Amino acid sequence: MPKPCVHYGLLPVLLLAGLCHAGVLPAGGRCFLLRVQQQSGQPAAAGDANRAEPATDEKLSLSDQVIQNVLEPLRNGIQVQDVSQVMAVFDKQVPAYAALQQQFRSFFGLYSEVNFHYQILQVAADKDHGSATADIEMDALPYEIAGMPERRAAQMHFQLGLTPKGWKIVGFTPAEFFGPGFNRAEAR
Repeated sequence: MPKPCVHYGLLPVLLLAGLCHAGVLPAGGRCFLLRVQQQSGQPAAAGDANRAEPATDEKLSLSDQVIQNVLEPLRNGIQVQDVSQVMAVFDKQVPAYAALQQQFRSFFGLYSEVNFHYQILQVAADKDHGSATADIEMDALPYEIAGMPERRAAQMHFQLGLTPKGWKIVGFTPAEFFGPGFNRAEAR
């Protein structure tokens, strides 16, 4: 069998990684992906086929770190309505951690489906403290059949702290965004 060509660039490797992760390719496809990574000079680890991260040794930018550590896990946790996944992006040392956890439980108890979108506007950091500003939009479909879908949108400001596991949220405004009393007019 001829050796696979590795001069395709990064795009085919990422596409194959996505297909492997989705279970579309048979086990042989996964092996091909690992061989391509090894031949292109990138180390192949067991978990590499499941990640679609850039295969470079460059340090991630601050914005990329915030997306990877905070916003994407937050989005994923909200969309699958997993309180523990959502709370993993918050620093457990935050005084209102338990109240925030209960707020998310209550929120998920009201809505059967939630779509969460963000767009980063600004990110800044000074040593182990940082901040991020993002436009957030959330569409929530209530469990009640007669209930109206709700759209929430706000420009949110996140206060961040750098921990050994990456950036974590230590505070955010508007604080009531995930609460039942969210007022859209005050959020903008």
